[in-house]
Amino acid sequence: MKRRSVVVAVAGTVPLSGCSLSRRESGNIQVANLTGQEVWNEISVESEGGVFSSPETVYRTRTRQPPTPSYRSTLTDVAPPGEYEVTVTFESTGVEDQSVSRTTPWSPTGEKSESLIVELEPDFDVNFLTQ
Repeated sequence: MKRRSVVVAVAGTVPLSGCSLSRRESGNIQVANLTGQEVWNEISVESEGGVFSSPETVYRTRTRQPPTPSYRSTLTDVAPPGEYEVTVTFESTGVEDQSVSRTTPWSPTGEKSESLIVELEPDFDVNFLTQ
């Protein structure tokens, strides 16, 4: 009798041990400064809100961004899965006053290593890509 109850208990727990709740990852933002000069970089991520909620800033940063011709700097765990508006502003720190501000929608889905890539071109044009 005891043997049967032990077998039933083990048989009931083994299938459940292989199950796991899938962990949803927060999205990352990667920034490439291809201008050849240091710039100020401000990034703001706002939720779109909904029927019962208003938009909310979930991430904001302002940093100096050195030229990154061969790599991208990465901001990790910026926003959980959802719908967002991302505003990026770049301002030159040199003699020439150049600035650009662009906004794009972003919908991270929770996939591992998912990123919004922001590229600042030498002519201060901004490109948005996803990975």
